[in-house]
Amino acid sequence: MNDISDHEMLEQQVTTPVKDVAASLSRTPKGKIVYDRDPLTPIVQSSFRSKSGVLLPEVIFNRHTSLLNESPVNLNSFSQPSLHHLSTGLNDRSTLFMDFPSQKTEKKLNQFKWQQELLLMRNTNQLEETTPVYNLSNHMIMQLFEMKEAQRMSVPSSFMKKIEDFEKKSRQNADEECLRKKQELEEKLVPRTESEIDVERTIQRLQEEARSKNILRENEINLKLREMQSMQEKEQQEEMRKRTLELQAAEAKNRKSACIGKIESLLKMLNDSMNSCLEKEQFLESYRAKFDRVSALKGQFEIVCQDGNVDDLLVNVGRGENIVKQIEDLVEAIGLDIRKNNASVNQRLASSKSRSDSNTTASTTSSAVQASDSTSQKPLDGKADKKSNDKEDDSIILNSVHRDDLLLYSQLQTELQKFEAGSAAFSTGNPSLKAVKFNLQKAVVHPINEISDISGQHLQSKLDRLRNLLQGNTVAAGTDRVRATDYPGGLEYCTDLLARKMVIQGEDLVSINPKAAFPIAAVIVELWIEFPAVGRLILANFYKRCPYLVPYYLLQKEDQSKEEYLKSLGYRYTNGQVEQQTAFLKRLSGIVRLYAAVIITLPRRQLPHPHGIDQAWRYLASLLNMPPQFEITAVILVEFLNVVGNTMMKEYRRQFQKVLHLLCTDYFTMIRNVTPKDCGGGPIGRLQDFLHLALTKGDIAPPEGQLPNRFW
Repeated sequence: MNDISDHEMLEQQVTTPVKDVAASLSRTPKGKIVYDRDPLTPIVQSSFRSKSGVLLPEVIFNRHTSLLNESPVNLNSFSQPSLHHLSTGLNDRSTLFMDFPSQKTEKKLNQFKWQQELLLMRNTNQLEETTPVYNLSNHMIMQLFEMKEAQRMSVPSSFMKKIEDFEKKSRQNADEECLRKKQELEEKLVPRTESEIDVERTIQRLQEEARSKNILRENEINLKLREMQSMQEKEQQEEMRKRTLELQAAEAKNRKSACIGKIESLLKMLNDSMNSCLEKEQFLESYRAKFDRVSALKGQFEIVCQDGNVDDLLVNVGRGENIVKQIEDLVEAIGLDIRKNNASVNQRLASSKSRSDSNTTASTTSSAVQASDSTSQKPLDGKADKKSNDKEDDSIILNSVHRDDLLLYSQLQTELQKFEAGSAAFSTGNPSLKAVKFNLQKAVVHPINEISDISGQHLQSKLDRLRNLLQGNTVAAGTDRVRATDYPGGLEYCTDLLARKMVIQGEDLVSINPKAAFPIAAVIVELWIEFPAVGRLILANFYKRCPYLVPYYLLQKEDQSKEEYLKSLGYRYTNGQVEQQTAFLKRLSGIVRLYAAVIITLPRRQLPHPHGIDQAWRYLASLLNMPPQFEITAVILVEFLNVVGNTMMKEYRRQFQKVLHLLCTDYFTMIRNVTPKDCGGGPIGRLQDFLHLALTKGDIAPPEGQLPNRFW
């Protein structure tokens, strides 16, 4: 665009002078003018006042192609000067264009270029036929054309420069093309000899061989480097493993020493309590089972300590700590029983002593007898009232829960409340941890939901993910990775969520698919062995969602609403409406079945069970010593005995058969008494069929879906 504008500007500047002169003379009338001098006489030869002018011939106004095609004026044609005077024809137009002074200079030639341009303008329709005569002097014409030439030379033209550059580039490309074609022609005209071709082939072959050798040498070098790097990595990994084992061994040694010291202190405390026990023989007869349990746990701890498996040092220490925790609970319970026993013995001795004192002082004066009787009767009456109140409380507790079970239930619920408070503080304390909380939820919930008996490897992978999370390692949470110990309260939150979700699986999954109880129970047992706190939390959630597993028949408090009471029993409310009894019993059966599966699932590597078959015997004995509940007791017995019956039959044999006989006779009659006459089917019918089949065959079949011993 700029090139076109420059070209137009240059054309306007070049052609403007002649066109301006033509325009200025367009009003001059056409006619003949008398001159006082030769029109072509130079300006210096004419006088100042003389008239000058040019009368263009009429021929110039006619279109002649011959004039347009006329070749440029040559200097040789002006060698003979020719001057026309006034006498020969002042206005002779035929000689005006062709006759002029001939001089061999550029300036003289420029004097007559205007004639050619005017002719060109006329023949190209730039001048009309009515264009008047030009009254111009030679001097003026020369000035105009010199100005035009100067302007043409002075105005730069980028368009012309680009044309020159284009021509230069074209010549250069043409030269290169010529050179290339010349080389091709030389190669065709002068062919190479066979020797030259052989030499080139040999050179190419040698180059290929050299390149292949270099590639082989580089591959060998790279292979050696990779081997050296892999060896270094293996050495580093081995060194790291040794260092980790050393640290684990040191930690295990310290924790093992602490466990041994704690057991010694607990046993010493137990001996001190026994030494202070009153009526020791009667007390030992009543609480012989607890002392046997302490001895058995001590033996299990010694077995765990003697296990020299280097790969499971921390695992063994964790099992030992779990055993120590159980011993500690038993010692505390025995100590509490000893204090209660001593209090009751002291009370009995004090009452007997007061009666003997009153008898010895009866032989004194009658007034003294009356005074002693009056003073001794009041405390006796108060003690009698207190004793009667204690008996009433004992009867109430006996009907709803046993003292030992209530103590364990209270301890577990206290621990659960602490974890729940820490979990709530983590989830609601810092809003910026919302994304972290979501990732931790995925890290807990996803493996639990994926637990199944597809294969042992599959079950092991889910256990490893949960174990790594509880150990504080980085685990996968969907597409992200997260570590619970990086955030204050994160590990407590994960532990509480894991324990709660495991029990919820019994309500939601096991109640629909009974076989799913056993892979979940296997994971629970392994986590319980390695993380005792997790196991206690799982047990606390079992007791919270189903207090009948304690067994504990909760009583409604005075300030407790019906909705709150039913929720404490395990019922669910939706939009203010309590769930149907059938739905509640179905969820109850799933929780009971999962709890029973935990009891009979054997740990791997012959390790002691943290909540084994002895708990089944304890629970069944406590349940049968309490009055039954309508439908609930029947559902619990059917589901519980279906799972643990085969194992209890193998473990206790005749004793368990006696329990079944008691259940079929006396206790089943009690269940019928609390059942309305029109409700004979359902749970009671299933319990009757189960007991009849067990007594008829003398055995109970293993539960469906139980994992084999070497499943994983």
